[in-house]
Amino acid sequence: MKPIVWLFILILLAVPVFAAEVDEDDAPMVGDSPAGPADDFANSGPKLDPLIDIRNWLGRAAAPAMEKKQQKPLKALYDKELKALAKPFQERFGVTLRSALAAQSAPPSKKRGGAAKSNPELTAEVLRISNQLSDKLIATLRMDQQLPLRKYQSELVRVKRVELMKQKMAAAGILLNAQQQNEIDAAYARESYLRTLAVIEAGGESSEKTLNFLASQTNQKVEQILDPSQRSVLSAANTPKSPQQSPDAKRLRTD
Repeated sequence: MKPIVWLFILILLAVPVFAAEVDEDDAPMVGDSPAGPADDFANSGPKLDPLIDIRNWLGRAAAPAMEKKQQKPLKALYDKELKALAKPFQERFGVTLRSALAAQSAPPSKKRGGAAKSNPELTAEVLRISNQLSDKLIATLRMDQQLPLRKYQSELVRVKRVELMKQKMAAAGILLNAQQQNEIDAAYARESYLRTLAVIEAGGESSEKTLNFLASQTNQKVEQILDPSQRSVLSAANTPKSPQQSPDAKRLRTD
């Protein structure tokens, strides 16, 4: 990526974002619920518009709206990527990929239970593919659109990860002082910043390994911020407990 583009990114990332409020709409593009009988839905339901989710993300991120001249090349790219994935998907699951994606992105009131509910493998694959297609399309947006969108998505991840961390701490009975809380907040803010850069740098390709590495770094940093007694308590709380044997079972083993 050209240095001038990275300079532009760094300047925009330096602008603070408003705290992201997580709601039911702030989910991965079109993969957060079971598909149902996909081909039946495709025949009776609305046609799949691959640009709806991107328009929605741009709006939530307060990014410049998609222009009409951007729509045709985005749809052409979507159709090209979909065509490459369609045949192996249908051979594997017995339904068309386009119908599965349409069922997956349907409003909750229009969704039906069925094939995907009993086939978690299909549901997981549709989620993976829909996220992959979304990443490909977002990577072609202008940088003044792509950057705030990716920054907003990274902040959603940060909010969820911080909330999960707080729940674990509370469940373990760990109380953080003000300095520890500030340092932990800074660690997650750093991860969010680097996550945004990593996803943009990936250019629509998978950045899963990099993101997992960043999350692991943050987890290690949080542990380092805790004092030794807090680390011990958290480690004990995270260690799976072995099932307790009944007295009868113990007696049978020793007889």
